[in-house]
Amino acid sequence: MRKFNYTRGKELDLREEQEKTLKTPKHKANIFLQVMFLVMDLCYGKKGSLLKFKALEMLARYPYIAWENASYHAITVAHSRPDYPKKETFDKALHLMRLGRDAQDNEQLHLMLIEDIMRQNQIKQGWLQGYLIPHILSFGYYYLNTILYWLHPIWSFEMNAGLESHAEYEYMLAVREHPEWEEIPVESEYFQYYPKQKTLADLMRRIALDERDHRYRSLEEIDRLTIIND
Repeated sequence: MRKFNYTRGKELDLREEQEKTLKTPKHKANIFLQVMFLVMDLCYGKKGSLLKFKALEMLARYPYIAWENASYHAITVAHSRPDYPKKETFDKALHLMRLGRDAQDNEQLHLMLIEDIMRQNQIKQGWLQGYLIPHILSFGYYYLNTILYWLHPIWSFEMNAGLESHAEYEYMLAVREHPEWEEIPVESEYFQYYPKQKTLADLMRRIALDERDHRYRSLEEIDRLTIIND
């Protein structure tokens, strides 16, 4: 299996990590992701913004929700069939639920932080861009992940790796595109649950590194399932 250098809980040079991300090729996105990214660029513009990242974070939660729900469904099926391997099914489901729960909570914190900063800076969202578009995309992305997971789990993990890679790159690129973010201090009540950052630029870099870690988790799961299937 591939070994990855996770960033969570480590003291890192965020600017150095930013350059590393921008110099590293992104994980390949499948056709569904390519269409979704195109739609987001058309709706929010190609340049990174807090409003665009809010929509991206809403989407990012749904693969983990899909996997968790699939796990509960598998347990339900196991207990409805006398000859089904209940202990084996529960072990697999528990692994997937733990994998998804931590990442889902982390993505939710990203969303809460971004929304809080937008509120503090009185950034208008609008009903279309702030609510309707992200909810439509999220609805489709959730069911797409559910279908892919049931057809072949690796496909869903591959797609998630592509989304997380895209998110990591977009955050780091946005910091380069917005040098003024280096001078904008950030404060939020949600720093009670998330590593406190001094500037908006550093917060975006730190969120990008979380996305990198999520990508690593998906790639590890792909390796694990590949070994099991071989």
